[in-house]
Amino acid sequence: MNAELRNKICPINPVGNNLEQSSCKSNKCSSLKIMEVQQKIGHTQSQQAVKKILTSTTAIKVATRTIAITALFSTGFILVACGNFHSVLSKARSQNEIQSGAITQTWLSKVTKQWQPVQQSKLIFSPTFIGMGYDNLEFPPYNNKAVLQKELTMLEQTGAQGITIDLGFGPWLKHDQTAINLDTYFINKIRSSGHLLFIKDAAAEVYRHNKLGWKQFETAWIKRVRTIAALYHPDYYTVIKEPGWYAPMIAGLSRNINSPADKQVISVSAWATLLNKLATTVKQVSPNTKVGICIPGDSLYHGKVSLYVPLMNAASHMADVNYLGFDIYDTTAFEDTLRFLRQNGTNGKAIWINEAWDSTSSTTQTVNPARSKLDVNWIKVLYQYALYIHAQGVSPFFTNFFASYAPLPTTTQGALSFFSKRTPVFYEFQKITSLNSLSP
Repeated sequence: MNAELRNKICPINPVGNNLEQSSCKSNKCSSLKIMEVQQKIGHTQSQQAVKKILTSTTAIKVATRTIAITALFSTGFILVACGNFHSVLSKARSQNEIQSGAITQTWLSKVTKQWQPVQQSKLIFSPTFIGMGYDNLEFPPYNNKAVLQKELTMLEQTGAQGITIDLGFGPWLKHDQTAINLDTYFINKIRSSGHLLFIKDAAAEVYRHNKLGWKQFETAWIKRVRTIAALYHPDYYTVIKEPGWYAPMIAGLSRNINSPADKQVISVSAWATLLNKLATTVKQVSPNTKVGICIPGDSLYHGKVSLYVPLMNAASHMADVNYLGFDIYDTTAFEDTLRFLRQNGTNGKAIWINEAWDSTSSTTQTVNPARSKLDVNWIKVLYQYALYIHAQGVSPFFTNFFASYAPLPTTTQGALSFFSKRTPVFYEFQKITSLNSLSP
């Protein structure tokens, strides 16, 4: 059903925690990014699903934009494929390592002293426009222009220079002109207001029902980025947003780890070849678009080492790739991204923090207004860290927390009221963007 699919079950992301029978036990399993559930389950089942998640002790696998919730699924065919991919590309972490990944006030205080940037420099800030992402436009409250405008207004009020959209291709596959028109309308608004347009490939949710073999998936992917680049000419285009995230859309994965699909999906060469094709395709139709790839920062050395480190090194030598992106959600992601940059460099490619929010070790704490102080301190550290690693830009992900920590209502009036509110982390981010604009 749609709720299950929009949860993007178990796309192995962001880190390489070992998945055993779909039951993850990492800190990110327990640090449920519940806001995304509310953002992606856009129909009447959302409230029941969220309530069940909040009251369940079932192990939860948090992905950068997605979560795996075994309590919500009665069928296991997708879990089989995801579980295999996860086990192939991941290695287990000890319980001590897992617990150390949670972002705490103590950790934030420590790294504030460590990560002092040598000099101030201007960054590009591009918060995520959740309502426009994935297939959210097809469901309430996001299938309403007034609600989308209210959310966009909130993002613009942060003072950020750009707006990021995880653009799903479903409307084009389903010939849903209404959704396409909404995409086009708001992308034009973003452009006309003088903001940079940052698009990340979100494939299409239909592929979770109708999986494609690797070659078919690759062909569809190339066609997709060509279409989007030619239509919208984004300033930045992340054409691969974490390889593991796409696993549930690929046919033929098996628990035996020896199918042709398995070998393709764990192949550095396969992903590098695809990235090069995607980047070249975008440049052919939109020469001024900057193209990049992103990976989960905490998978570099605590998971899919055999894939992500060599893949990013390969990307750094591709002529049509302009930036390398890292998704940062816990302490390991901060630390491993820094380790990678120190050991490998980027060969002159720009660095982006493509997604970021602070994960916590408590399921209920994630949507608890009491975490407001943690978020405020976290976003200060994120800014300092971005300067420290000489990043070009930052895209905060769970931007509904700028409005409220409450569940997003599915009614129009409720959603309009929701996006009229502001939290302390909104004002801190607004302050950061204002101060950074004064940097040399």
